[in-house]
Amino acid sequence: MYGPFHRLNDSPDNVRKILDSGEIWGMAPRGIFQSDIPKVKAYDGELPSGQTGIEFETEVKPDSGHVPGKPTWSVKPKRAGVVHDGDCAKIKVRVLRQTVID
Repeated sequence: MYGPFHRLNDSPDNVRKILDSGEIWGMAPRGIFQSDIPKVKAYDGELPSGQTGIEFETEVKPDSGHVPGKPTWSVKPKRAGVVHDGDCAKIKVRVLRQTVID
């Protein structure tokens, strides 16, 4: 398994969807790291205390060459464990901890 990783500020609805499906989805990045390639995005390490989000591990190795501390799982090049579903990339995860602050 790879991890732990975490995502911050996922809405309570998104956290519930992740827990129900066992999957994290991601769209193409915007902003400074803009791309047309869908990617699941996260941060290295445990979910910081007091933050809304999820902590997870996965059997899918992060992309090589990602920004240090910010792992991604891209649909291109095609590889096992990363599913391309419409405009999204998705990976299976095991949630280790979640915090939802409404």
